Amino acid sequence: MKAEVCFFLLALILRGEHIRAVYMQRKPNKVLFLNYASAKNGASAWSVTVDGKKGDAHQRTMKAHVVGSKKVDEPVVKTFQLDERNTRVGPYSKKENNVDVAGAKECLPNWDNQAKYNVYLPDNNLEDYLADVKISKDEITMLYEDMHLGRMFENLVAKLYYSKRINGFVHLYNGQEAISSGIIKNLLPSDFVTSTYRDHVHAISKNVPPRKVLNELYGNYYGSTNRGKGGSMHIYSKSENFIGGFGFIGEQIPIAVGLAYSILYKREFPLRGNVSPNGGVSPSSISSPREDTNVVVCFLGDGTANIGQFFESLNLAATYNLPILFVIENNNWAIGMEGSRSSTDDLQNNYAKGRAFKIDTYKVDGNDAIGIYKLAKKKINQMRRRECGPVLIEAITYRAKGHSLADPDELRIQEEKASWRKRDPIVHLASYMKKKNIVDESFFEEIKKKTKNILLEAEMDAEQNQKKSQSVNIPQLLRENIYAPSERVPIKDDYNQYAKYDHLSDSDLGEYYEALRKEVDRKLHNRKPDPSEHFARKDLPLVID
Repeated sequence: MKAEVCFFLLALILRGEHIRAVYMQRKPNKVLFLNYASAKNGASAWSVTVDGKKGDAHQRTMKAHVVGSKKVDEPVVKTFQLDERNTRVGPYSKKENNVDVAGAKECLPNWDNQAKYNVYLPDNNLEDYLADVKISKDEITMLYEDMHLGRMFENLVAKLYYSKRINGFVHLYNGQEAISSGIIKNLLPSDFVTSTYRDHVHAISKNVPPRKVLNELYGNYYGSTNRGKGGSMHIYSKSENFIGGFGFIGEQIPIAVGLAYSILYKREFPLRGNVSPNGGVSPSSISSPREDTNVVVCFLGDGTANIGQFFESLNLAATYNLPILFVIENNNWAIGMEGSRSSTDDLQNNYAKGRAFKIDTYKVDGNDAIGIYKLAKKKINQMRRRECGPVLIEAITYRAKGHSLADPDELRIQEEKASWRKRDPIVHLASYMKKKNIVDESFFEEIKKKTKNILLEAEMDAEQNQKKSQSVNIPQLLRENIYAPSERVPIKDDYNQYAKYDHLSDSDLGEYYEALRKEVDRKLHNRKPDPSEHFARKDLPLVID
């Protein structure tokens, strides 16, 4: 009897392991094609074509697996939720399923009827909301130049990585440049940016010199942003207020909230004058609070929008009404996890998570540089004037490369990647500039030449500094920048009266506590002080008020 029970339990366990193994082996082999069909053929505005069969855009077929000699068809899983409730937005017409393209979108290249993501604004659209936002030709050319520099820098990094000049983890930003340039180019030098491990282009947009970023990727002690210690994922530049590059997802979010809190704190309690070299304050120069305030931009990915730190930080930002802009760069892939598998919410509705905290939230086309720039310009200016609190923007985009340069990028099929290549943000912006006669062909040639020279100089500088860095004492380097200086710094002149007191030791604190306890007890029982009581430190008072 016992043997039969044991055999039954063993069979049950093996069956469970078999089911789990089959489940873990699931791999997608098809992609959702968002075909914007015309009303003539009667097709749905959001239909999917797989293997020549028209289906619902909510579904995605899965690869069939062979278990033993039996073929097992995996169930269909939900991917995109593209219904009228959350996609019939912006300039889309509810009656005719056509697109009234506005602004830069009127010059979009032919996408072969691929769906055009647009902006979500409740009871409004992007064109109406941003009607009062002006953008000059100089701003547009500046956007293109920054985007092109970011793209070419990443291409150079890929070449150097595959030629083994750069080591370690390297994550490229190709395909997402419109977000970085569109947001960061609205900032002042005194504003702050926190980034992710995909941080090269964010740093360059924040005016960190490309040569310094490249030196850091080389691991050079000289000429780099962090003495070569940080590498690709930890670009940091105090002078440009670029506060990293973070290797683990979500680390940057509470730090960004802390930065925003410090901005308001210093605004409320400004330093009374300029800080002198010895750490004190020069009373001759008294500053008044500035009318406008600085802001913080915090970049994160769609996968990071599901972790606890994100929600905790949204709560604090809303509670204190902080000047911070959260930017979710939704490229649909959290490493190898497709978006629909990592969130219970609709795939492209991460922006809605901010509504629970009453934060201004927006969803934008992450490949439309001008649209992003204008929206960021309006909201950042409002934050500066303290006309609004924190803001959350979700930008729908797509990374052109794998998760990292070590990723063979086999999880995404070629049709999916090809459809997004047709929506390249740099091609998009160039098409708009030509159509509007903002520039001629000579402008693009000039930008190519200028960018090539910048990157050539950066590469030569990195090679030279790599040779110089060979002489660095590595054991000594490992001990640098670990501990803060141990020497005491002079206290501000206004508070030098307190400098005569020694710092309290643990025993001092114990004596203070004991004196306080006795005094509280004496007052509680209305007793007079006992003359026989003596305090060990005669220079400190027995009674503490």
